[in-house]
Amino acid sequence: MPLTDVPSLDAKVWRPFVVGDLFEIFLPTGDTQADKCEVGNIPLISAGFNNNGVCKFIKCGDDKSKIYDGNIISVDMFGKAFFHVYKFYSVSHGRINLLKPLEKLNAHHLQFVSISINKSSREKFSYNQMCSSKRIALLPIFLPVTEDGSPDYEFMENYIRAHETKILQRYRDYIHELDAAQIQPLSEKTWREFLMSDLFRFESGKCNQANQLTKSDKGIPYIGATNRNNGVLDFVEPDEKFISRGNAIAFVCDGEGSMGFSFYKAEDCIATTNIIFGYADFLNEYVGMFITTVADKVRGKYSYNYKRRLLRLRNEKIMLPVTDGGAPDFEFMEAFTRNKFAQTVRRYLDFVEIVPPTDNSTVD
Repeated sequence: MPLTDVPSLDAKVWRPFVVGDLFEIFLPTGDTQADKCEVGNIPLISAGFNNNGVCKFIKCGDDKSKIYDGNIISVDMFGKAFFHVYKFYSVSHGRINLLKPLEKLNAHHLQFVSISINKSSREKFSYNQMCSSKRIALLPIFLPVTEDGSPDYEFMENYIRAHETKILQRYRDYIHELDAAQIQPLSEKTWREFLMSDLFRFESGKCNQANQLTKSDKGIPYIGATNRNNGVLDFVEPDEKFISRGNAIAFVCDGEGSMGFSFYKAEDCIATTNIIFGYADFLNEYVGMFITTVADKVRGKYSYNYKRRLLRLRNEKIMLPVTDGGAPDFEFMEAFTRNKFAQTVRRYLDFVEIVPPTDNSTVD
């Protein structure tokens, strides 16, 4: 089988295993707190759903904190699991459990298992029932098995490796489509103000209650007042009366910590009424992301005493680079963003060629 052919999950027999039978489970030592740690280059792991659990990069922990060598799975109090191949510190206070395999497993095996943990723990843990060491130890997870019923780690490794290969190839193909030519610096462009109402046609999100929707892993994005995950709160079954068209900028009008933000949505979605979409003929992925980056500069203007509303959004002003004739230079915006994408992807590909994100190292 070529490495780029992803093995079929449906072709395997699966059975449940208890986490405590596969891992040594322990709490991190020390009392490391992000706000008290000096900035450095060692990841600090905390509870959360983003950035692989990394809340900050620090120089060192407190005097009692231990640095872990990696090849460990962290599980936070909500049951969210992340695999860490690198050295890291972790907060304590019972918010994080660390899982070290009882047999020799490599990084690909642990990546696969962490995904299985997330599938089993989803919606099982909350503030009312946190994921303690005891509860994670008793959690059943499903894994593919060999003919004798033991975990099929060879299959797991092949599956993760094939996915990595396809992703890296997609990145290589992607940068070939981008124009990596030298682009005029932003500082050399002429900029001027434009009213949002002169640029966009506006439509509000159509769903005011999440209980009107049905969750579905294979559904469409449900977006709302958040500045994370490109606005995605969950995935739900499509419902025509709530769907908003894609190729739009979503402006966040309410929500703690996110009011005033915006993000580009390429795909159709269902949005809360806290979202107002801006549509325009000039929009595409690259122009949209350029404009949202600039538009986010306004976010300090709004608060609970001065919320973003349609009239206020229409009267917002945004600075954009312009052509010699004074019109928004959308061609430049697209070229500039494409160039930034190409630079970022090339840096990543150069990095993984030197230090692969996963390897065949094993842990006892």
